[in-house]
Amino acid sequence: MSKTQYGFLVDTEKCIFCRACVIACKMENHVGSQWQRNEVVLMGPDQTKSPAMYPVYMNCNHCERPACIAACPVEGKALEKKSDGRVLVIPEKCDGDEFCVYACPYGAIRLTPARNEIGFYVVDKCTYCVHKADRKSSDPGGNRPACATKCPTGAIEFGLREELLKKAKKEGREEMDFDLFNTGPSNIYLKPRGKTTG
Repeated sequence: MSKTQYGFLVDTEKCIFCRACVIACKMENHVGSQWQRNEVVLMGPDQTKSPAMYPVYMNCNHCERPACIAACPVEGKALEKKSDGRVLVIPEKCDGDEFCVYACPYGAIRLTPARNEIGFYVVDKCTYCVHKADRKSSDPGGNRPACATKCPTGAIEFGLREELLKKAKKEGREEMDFDLFNTGPSNIYLKPRGKTTG
């Protein structure tokens, strides 16, 4: 992966299932009530751990080899991968065919009720709050994605992927391997250490 690849570090031990991240994203990105760009889901059960199930923050993984872009049949593509690793939708090119929706193995893209200028329904997904990227951290709202800014427990961190991985390894944490489809997801999910039962 590129050294300028951004991503989330998600600490599953810190998530309390409050969904402040989901609300923050909706408010920051003016996402309508009929869809959302992120979600918190319960994973498990693993009866050898306590608790047996744990909440995990889910959003677009801004993959190194995005299945959504590969599947898009639009000439010139209605999605693009930026130099910093962000995978973004180009709404004005989208024809609402949903090939990208079905291709994404993480369920991170959704067809929305919003239409582009041509009249097609368009897909939407997490952008890592790209509109904040050029701000300073001291500016109102900062320059980090809204979900990471509003998480009350610090379960979501945003930054350069390599730096986030170094931080996790320094703390002795283990990364989940969820790249079952060889797409090279940018986000990092830390395994919950939990407590063994018995």
